[in-house]
Amino acid sequence: MSQGMLPKFRNHTVLFGATTLSAVLVGTAAFAGSGTPASIIAFNQKPKNSEVTITYAYLPKDGALDIFAVGANGMREGKSLGKVALKAGDHRDVAVALNAMPAKGTKLVAVIEKDKPVNRSGDRPERTFSIL
Repeated sequence: MSQGMLPKFRNHTVLFGATTLSAVLVGTAAFAGSGTPASIIAFNQKPKNSEVTITYAYLPKDGALDIFAVGANGMREGKSLGKVALKAGDHRDVAVALNAMPAKGTKLVAVIEKDKPVNRSGDRPERTFSIL
């Protein structure tokens, strides 16, 4: 390949890469806005300053993220230990202040609540994690 052809090849590669990236980003934005379900990522953790941190939460509509204790039967029990209101979209490292500090080894569940209160397990996207 001659030196004269090399810059043209690079320009086409950059143009192709930029076009492909634009298509992917536009497709991702369209996908995110068109019925993407709510989701949560949470890991086992030691609370800091009476707060737990939810690694990631996606809400298709404005709503809230609630933290509940998990009973021996594997279901949520009692009242919410903490709650934070969130706007629609994706959120990272969401700190949720707890009303009461659970004991070490307690399982908690993070639940996305949308327009109405959570009634039973399985109503909303949820993720279980433990207090270390």
